Amino acid sequence: MVVEKILEWVGSSKRDLMNFPEDVRRAMGYALGVAQLGAKHPSAKP
Repeated sequence: MVVEKILEWVGSSKRDLMNFPEDVRRAMGYALGVAQLGAKHPSAKP
């Protein structure tokens, strides 16, 4: 069973993300969701 980890926003990170264009926000949201499930999005850098 995969347990989704809690996403903790630091400082202004969430507000900063919301200032990006919608397509970027969607891509980042998906990548963050993948990370919450313990995987790594193919375009993520270490």
